[in-house]
Amino acid sequence: MNTANHRLRTTLMFGLVCGLAFIPATMVLNRLIWPPMPFRLTLWGYFAVYGCFLIRWGKKSPVSLLFPLLLSGTVLVFAESRQSFLLIMLMLLSWLRSGVCFPSAPLKMLIAELLFSFGGGLLVAGFSPHSALTWALGIWLFFLIQSLYFLFFTENTRTRSNAEPDPFECARKAAERILEGRF
Repeated sequence: MNTANHRLRTTLMFGLVCGLAFIPATMVLNRLIWPPMPFRLTLWGYFAVYGCFLIRWGKKSPVSLLFPLLLSGTVLVFAESRQSFLLIMLMLLSWLRSGVCFPSAPLKMLIAELLFSFGGGLLVAGFSPHSALTWALGIWLFFLIQSLYFLFFTENTRTRSNAEPDPFECARKAAERILEGRF
């Protein structure tokens, strides 16, 4: 299986699940804790789960996720505003993905994160979500943009030069040779 395609599909599906789960999650948490925390706690949970995916895909130790989770948990509690919370979470996501899980050249990393993390954040901000429904759509939009990272900035595990030949393609070519009378 092509790993980049698997990561892309998983990110798309995870974004859809996060978007669909956002409204019920914040509604339940609104009944339990004070107003800015349900939104932040929901996004922190999404960050934690997506971080687990990234750590697994990058073949890193689960321990390497602890510091970003603790730091984001601190931001969850002490951020002054929603905008500062979201900006710091974007920076932590960028650091986790391009710094810890898929390290690359600094310029390539900077371009990737400016395009996908901060570009996705700016698109959501331009969407100007103001209700739970628009935030749910914004979250899905954000993960749609995040999935493009795996389309453009990660290597495929099977490239043309070192890929094993497809058994079905070999069988098709052998059948064509037999039918044409060439052995």
